[in-house]
Amino acid sequence: MKRTEELIHLNKKIHFESKIFPLISQSRWLVRHGELVELAPPTMPAVSAAKPKLSTKAIYLHVFNDCLLLSRKKEMGKFAVFLYARMPEIQVKDLSSKLQGIPGQVFLLQLLHSHQPKNQLLLRAQTESEKQRWISAMCPSSAQEDKEAISENEDLPQVQCIRAYKALEPDELTLEKADILAVRTRTGDGWLEGIRLADGERGWVPQAYVDEITSRSARLRNIWETRRIESATNKLQETAA
Repeated sequence: MKRTEELIHLNKKIHFESKIFPLISQSRWLVRHGELVELAPPTMPAVSAAKPKLSTKAIYLHVFNDCLLLSRKKEMGKFAVFLYARMPEIQVKDLSSKLQGIPGQVFLLQLLHSHQPKNQLLLRAQTESEKQRWISAMCPSSAQEDKEAISENEDLPQVQCIRAYKALEPDELTLEKADILAVRTRTGDGWLEGIRLADGERGWVPQAYVDEITSRSARLRNIWETRRIESATNKLQETAA
């Protein structure tokens, strides 16, 4: 109900410049939203410039579990959507270490049509964690993929929550003390994306709230305990059915 109310509220603020897109759906929820910088070559590069400077403009993104909206922010907190795509039509490439002469946390967003790029946007985030969170939101792994990543890689790093954390953004994970996470992504500016072993929920948390589990035997024990509980739960469900 809360997710639907959020969509109804957001729908009042969004205007589609072209085709109308039905935003409100019971199976849709907001994963991440915010502003990034779009980088583009100038339309008329200076003749004297050895390397034409990229022009910049703000672009606002709403990432849902099944689609992406790209818009320009307008007055009164409204948004004019100029592009949108379903999740299977999205590709993201991290370019921060591959582009010469372009500083910052840069990634390429491609919107596909018939498996070929139809629109491309070069986007820049302010921090490494912000960039990685955008990439994760637009290229999410499924619950089954997360489960397989843990079961097939017993040496996946693990951390344990040392003090409770309440999620502040939709892509973050609320933690209780002693929660154990398998780490999927770690950034140099103090954030990590993890999968909680107890329920398979995935999200981002500040590294200051967790401690590394350095003992391999402890990590293996945590995985075995997770499998044991999962097996027992499945048997109970089969008996109830």
